[in-house]
Amino acid sequence: MFGRPKSIRLLREDIVRFMEMREIGARQILVYMGHLHKDLKKKDKADYFSFVDLGNIPTCPIGTDGRDLSQHIADQLEAVCRDNICLIPYNIRYHWILTIVNEDKNMIYLLDSTSNRIRDDTWKTIVTNGVKMYNASKGISKGPGFKILTGNLKQSGSVECGYCVMRYMKEMVDCDDPQLEKMVSFFLG
Repeated sequence: MFGRPKSIRLLREDIVRFMEMREIGARQILVYMGHLHKDLKKKDKADYFSFVDLGNIPTCPIGTDGRDLSQHIADQLEAVCRDNICLIPYNIRYHWILTIVNEDKNMIYLLDSTSNRIRDDTWKTIVTNGVKMYNASKGISKGPGFKILTGNLKQSGSVECGYCVMRYMKEMVDCDDPQLEKMVSFFLG
């Protein structure tokens, strides 16, 4: 799934937290990504979507210049991208967002389950620089476009963001039309 084998261990506490719809972490999202990847393989759509191992991308880049994180993203894209759509869940200041890299269109989308959230340009810069590094390794000089989307699936409280990110990923991989721009219509409501 990430271009290499990976095992994840869920603790009993992780499962209970998920069942009780409490705040979830990276382990639960990684397991869910594994489920989606297996489902994509069954449907023979695994070559169209890829997932970035969020365990290799440290969270909350506050106080750093972001070069190391951008390089992590470039390395992950190198390992998994094959002219497809790459999904990157990311936790920024205790809030999950979904970053979508459409390599074919050289476009980055950021999906957020809150409409009034203060945007953090640090993550945008880190992802954009990571894609630029990846593009440079492929001989592409044009920088990627960037678009922030507010999903029509809104969180009602303070802990649903992880569940919204999982739903966004599910809706994308379940979409029959492999055109990302048409999938995005789901998020715009």
